[in-house]
Parts: sequence; structure tokens; C-alpha cells
Amino acid sequence: MSMFVNYGASSGPTYLSRPFPGSGTGWDEVSLMRRRLLTALVGAVAAALLAVGVVTVILVRLAAYEITVEHLENRATTLATVIGESIAADSHVPLARGRMQRLSRSLDVENIGVLLLMPHPSMPPQILADLPEGLTPADLDPDVLIATGTSNGRVADNAWAASTYSSEERQSPIIIVVVSSGLFASLGPSGQWFLVAAAVTLAGAAIMAVHLSRSLAAPLVEATEATLRIAGGELETRLPDPPPDKLDEPAELARAVNAMAESLERSRGLERQFLLSVSHDLRTPMTSIQGYAEALSDGTIDDARRAGGVILDEARRLDRLIHDLLDLARLDSRRFNLDLHPTDVGAATERVVDGFVPAASGSGVELNVSSPADPVIARIDTDRWGQVVGNLIENAVRHASGRVDIEVTGSPVHIHLSVTDDGPGIDAEDLPHVFERLYVSKRNPASQESGSGLGLAIARELVQAMDGTVSAGSSPGGGACLTVTVPAMS
Repeated sequence: MSMFVNYGASSGPTYLSRPFPGSGTGWDEVSLMRRRLLTALVGAVAAALLAVGVVTVILVRLAAYEITVEHLENRATTLATVIGESIAADSHVPLARGRMQRLSRSLDVENIGVLLLMPHPSMPPQILADLPEGLTPADLDPDVLIATGTSNGRVADNAWAASTYSSEERQSPIIIVVVSSGLFASLGPSGQWFLVAAAVTLAGAAIMAVHLSRSLAAPLVEATEATLRIAGGELETRLPDPPPDKLDEPAELARAVNAMAESLERSRGLERQFLLSVSHDLRTPMTSIQGYAEALSDGTIDDARRAGGVILDEARRLDRLIHDLLDLARLDSRRFNLDLHPTDVGAATERVVDGFVPAASGSGVELNVSSPADPVIARIDTDRWGQVVGNLIENAVRHASGRVDIEVTGSPVHIHLSVTDDGPGIDAEDLPHVFERLYVSKRNPASQESGSGLGLAIARELVQAMDGTVSAGSSPGGGACLTVTVPAMS
């Protein structure tokens, strides 16, 4: 397995500094965003206050109309009775304009009109006191008024109410009294207090908006600049790390951007090292094949059989690397077909282990396999399961001192395969990366493996395609323990 430690060419992260007044474009963007936030927040509060004010005025006017009409109806009913009884007692009761005006002021109304409705339809109504301006006898709708006793309406900015009085004598005229008054629509002191409260609210909103714009604008602009730099290839770009106890949205955004940049930088490093390692692994056998082929062609080599063996071994190594690369390409593109069917995982694993015993013995490593006596069934692709087990065994044999244990255990929910070696083990910092492509422990970065460096990565992709998981840990007795878990079938 090819060894590498560094994941990128950068010597360290580059942190963005917060713009300050006069620093150019960054400060201009912060100022522009602050103005937008300030305008939006204050505008929203002002719009809300305006809406509340308009609704309040409408409600006050509606309430004022109802209150005014009720007031006028009471006055009209009382005056109709008083004036009607006075006229019935003395038909010459004076209803002069001056007297009616004084009566209006005393009753807190603007106008009092009196209309005499004659009993015979052919006789026109007689106006005893002027009706409110803009109101005619026809507007009163006498038939409805007589039926209901009272009526009301509105003329311009004045409300009016009318009431009738009729004596018990037959064929006597009906007296209609009409009272009008302006609408009590003024908010009065409440309106002034509302304006004061609105001004205070707007001032408070402006202060809060300034605070929010300062706390939000700069981090957002910083995040924007950082993501643009990252998109442009500057993966070492970082935002200043917020304090651990800061959990607001700008702090979470900064952490997310930094995590994204770190992940991208690591991925770029892995990709670069992957290409370097693959090119090296391709060049090494090609160099050997080319050298021995030229020696055979020139006739300068004595042991042609040995040269042919070297060429064959290197060709097989090349073939293995190319097949591994093709497998990874198919897995990455999700164009990998699996033949999943119920299989006894224990039996399938034992068959694979039996095939590796001769090679392991030649390396001085003993393979020990154990599985449950009863079948443990899972839906797997038998051929690809053999590839997974084989890759794990190859990796274990490569690092083992003399022993590799392969164990299959089952439960009603999951089936576990563990491959444990007695080698040097895996450092805790390396455990999360064991199944990455071409990754090897930092404990011995100078060592090289004989395989392609892709076996464990392929094993992980295959297991995940079979709805399973992989994990790496340290064996209690020393060494490494790689575990595969797949869902069990009931």
C-alpha cells in the first residue's frame, strides 16, 4: 500500500481578516449589506405600524358611527315625544330657527328638523323645522320609518337619526323629528399617544436593526468571500474560528464553511496522492517489464527463464491494479451489478479462507477461521463477498507477525465478519482512514505493500453496496481488527 502523510500542498490554512473602514471592496460590501438590513428591518416595523394605524382609524370610525347613531336615535326619540305632545296640545307651538338652534346646543347635536306627515297621501309633507343640509323628505323613506319607528343614515360627514310620533286620534298627522350630528371620529389624546408610541418603537427598531446589521453583515460577507475563494481553488481559505460557546447562526455558518474547506482540501490531497501512487505503481512494473524485455531482445541476459518469471509477475501486478481501478470506477459510477441471494455467510467465508491458506503459509502466517455451527444467512453476492474477504485477508497477512484470525458471528439482526492480525496495530488517529484509497498508517510511512493499495477501499464500497458497514479497531491482544457487518435474514 502506498504511503503518504500530507494531503495537500498548502503549508497551512489562510484565515480571512474582518474588513475594516477604508479597506476597500470588503468594507463596501459590509456597508451595503448593513444598509440593506437596516432599511429592511426599519421598513418592516414602519409598515407594521402603518398597518396598525390604518386598521385602528378604520375601527375607530366604525365605532364612532355606531356610537353617534345610537346617541342620535335616543335624542330623536325623546324629541319626537316632547315635540309631538306639545304640538298635539297646542298646534301653534313655535319652532323658530333660533329656538331649534338653542335646543340643538343644549342636546349636543348639530341640527334638529321637524317634518309633519299628513294623513292623506295626496297632501305633501310639511316642514316645520329645516331638515339637516343635504337631507330631503324622500331620503327619510316615510313608509319604512313609520313601520320601524326609527331610522338612520349618513349625509356627507354627518350622521342622522329620525323618530316618529303619532297621537291616538285617527287621521292625525305624524310628526317626524330628525336629529343630525358630526361623527365622533377623532382619536383625541389616544391618537397623540399612539404617535408617541410609534416614534419610540421606530427608534427602538432602528437601534436593534443597527445592532443586527453589524452582527450579521460582516460574517455573511466573510462567508461569501471565503466560499468564492474556495470555489476558485483556494482550498486553504478559512474563516476565523468562533469561540466554542458561541452557537448563533453566524458562528455555525463559519464552522460549516471551515469544515467544507477542510473536507475539500483533504479530498484534493487524496486525489493528488492517489494519482501519484497509481502512476508510481504503474511505472514500477512497466519499468521492470521494459528492462527485462530489452535485455532479452539484446541477448544480454543469461537466465531467460528467470527474466520471463519477473515479467509474468509484474504483468500480473499490472493486471491486478488495472482491475482494481476498474472496480472502483464502476462502484463510483454506481454501475456495479450485484447478484444478491440468501447465502450462508459462514460457509462462504470458510471457502475463501481455504483458498488463501497456501499463500499465507508461504509467508509464515497461520490462518484460523471460526463460524457458527448453524447457518447464518444474509442476502449477499457470493463472488463479491469472496472478494471482500480476500482483500481483508491479504491486508491482514501483509501486516501480521504470524497469525490471522477470521471469525463469523451472527445475531437475529446482523452478521459480523472480523479479521484480526497480530501485527503492530493501528494508531487511533489512523482508524477513520483505514478504508480510504491508498492510505496506510503513519506509524511506518516508509513501507510499501505488494498489492495495489485499493483493496480495503474496494471492500468498503462492495460492503456498502450490500447494505453493510465496515469498521476498523485495535485488537485487545495487539494488532488490528477489521469488521464487516451485513443485515441478517430471519
